[in-house]
Amino acid sequence: MTIELRHEETGNVKKINHGINWFLLITSPIFGITLFKNKLNRSGFIMLTASLLFFLGIICFSIFSSSFASMYPYSTSQVQASPSFMMQVYYLLDIDYKDVLEFFLATSGFLLLFISVFSCYTAYNANKWIAENYRYAGYKVAAPNTLVRSLLKKDWGLTDDDFIEVSNK
Repeated sequence: MTIELRHEETGNVKKINHGINWFLLITSPIFGITLFKNKLNRSGFIMLTASLLFFLGIICFSIFSSSFASMYPYSTSQVQASPSFMMQVYYLLDIDYKDVLEFFLATSGFLLLFISVFSCYTAYNANKWIAENYRYAGYKVAAPNTLVRSLLKKDWGLTDDDFIEVSNK
């Protein structure tokens, strides 16, 4: 169902769908770019932070894995004279590859779960939040049907002041 919002002074019309925003469901995990585009800055910042943490974990794990793998040459002619600087740090901190792998898999799993759940939550509420931003900018809902009005009052928490009178065409 498409909801029409009109600005009282300019007569400008904006249309928003009621329900799940499927586009944001799919695209918001990509660093929250589409959330920032739709002026959902808080949600965009949360999604950006979660995505950056996820990719930072991948980068850190790849650095650890590559330096750990350099300890075990594939042929006997490539033996290193001394361990790399990163391996010396790992020895100093007594970090084992198995521990790092478990930590990486657990944090990546939790971050992916959080990104998925937060993306669903954002997609479910995004149209309501976008309409709220338009209402703050002076737009009012143009809904001639009383069923639509009662649905929007229930779902979006609108009051009678948020509606503008339109005639049925």
